[in-house]
Amino acid sequence: MAIQFSGIYATYLRSFIDVKRHCGFKYNTEEKILHLFDKLTIRRGEHIIGISKGLAMKWSKRRDNESEAYCYKRCITLNQFALYLNQNGKESAICHAPKPKKTFVPYIYTHAETDSILSTSDKMVCTPVHSDSIRFLMPVLLRFLLCTGVRVGEALNLKDQDMNIEQRVFILQDTKNGKERLLPFSESLSIVLKQYLYHRNRLNPNKSTPWFFVSVRGKKCCSEQIYKVFRYILKKSGIPFRGNHYGPHVHSLRHTFAVRSLLQMVESGMDIYCTLPILSTYLGHQSIEATNNYVRISTEIYPKLIHNVENLFINVFPCLNSDNYEND
Repeated sequence: MAIQFSGIYATYLRSFIDVKRHCGFKYNTEEKILHLFDKLTIRRGEHIIGISKGLAMKWSKRRDNESEAYCYKRCITLNQFALYLNQNGKESAICHAPKPKKTFVPYIYTHAETDSILSTSDKMVCTPVHSDSIRFLMPVLLRFLLCTGVRVGEALNLKDQDMNIEQRVFILQDTKNGKERLLPFSESLSIVLKQYLYHRNRLNPNKSTPWFFVSVRGKKCCSEQIYKVFRYILKKSGIPFRGNHYGPHVHSLRHTFAVRSLLQMVESGMDIYCTLPILSTYLGHQSIEATNNYVRISTEIYPKLIHNVENLFINVFPCLNSDNYEND
């Protein structure tokens, strides 16, 4: 259901969001941000269309307990709206948007940790108290995330028609960046998915929902449910949870997939930077720059990577005789 705007900018806000969505952007988070802006204009009693410097400054002020990244997101979103207003003859100020420092370090699970996580999820039992439990889903979902690197939300939005287990491919349609992707997966994962389907169809012989990953009663799962159960799995696996901003999280399985894939390709003889377009496309990144972050992480975890890359190019440049060089 679309958010309702009621301030002086209501018509422009709805029109602006419609334009963005017609361009292919989801604009869900931004719509919520603009709803906050709409409430601010009502509280301030704004009655003239056109964002003033005072309003822009008020909006750009960082709130209590607000992260630098979210503050930046808010400012950028309002600036886009301000440009839209300027294009429509409504002079508007641009607010200052200081770019946050990149301090986030992804958590990469060790092989021992992933083995423990999967083992713990396999041992969980659905109790009668929780008749619509998602515990039976966790073993297959966690393996799916670790083996494909897709986001949790993307996995939960998969439908039966998107999966071709025999051909070992699936289609991601509802993605973060709005790009449809056809992704292959391994034979071992296909065996796990077939086992899941067998038990899922036994529990729900008349399943009416189209979703592939479902609860015991065949209902679609939400990300919050997965996060809650995963925290329980971490605790049982002896992996400390350091906090919401530090992890580890379910999303850390995606980071782990990326680093392991990069390592596997390099060890097979591929140049580390030739792997980036492949991995970037598979992960659905909008730019190779985002994927390039995994190179730094990989070389920190596996310092031998740098040594191996240097050895690949050891004979590219000819050796120079120091005496001749000085004479020339």
